[in-house]
Amino acid sequence: MEEHPEFTRAVRDLVLAGERFRARAGRRHGLNPTALTTLATLHLDGPQSPSELAAPLEITTASMTELLDKLTDLGLITRQPHPSDRRMLRIELTAAGTARITGILDGFATRLEPLADQFDRRQRTAILHFVRAAQRSLLDPEPEPHDDLAS
Repeated sequence: MEEHPEFTRAVRDLVLAGERFRARAGRRHGLNPTALTTLATLHLDGPQSPSELAAPLEITTASMTELLDKLTDLGLITRQPHPSDRRMLRIELTAAGTARITGILDGFATRLEPLADQFDRRQRTAILHFVRAAQRSLLDPEPEPHDDLAS
């Protein structure tokens, strides 16, 4: 299992650094990490329903509703009727929400994108492949634990 511990440690350290960046950026802007992720999701992926926003964060729709209330009060999002289903809502960024999250994401990109210049195209492709594969692996469901006492 320990064939490539440097990869495991490097990915762990990268994940932790990303979490710290998100927490610091959120504090500077008066947002908790979940709010920051929600704004980033809306900016990068477009309008979504509350349940679509809650699912990848693994929070309840009630918790998402509470968060959306706060973001609405801050003037960062609006709730709009769904274009094809009157029973649903679509959450959209306001101009203020777009400006706030764009500034944060620009700070993130400013730190990372120049690093790509240190690598040739083939190396960047390999790094991107590894990062995406690591992401998929980390998002795979956990295997069910074996309960030897049940047998």
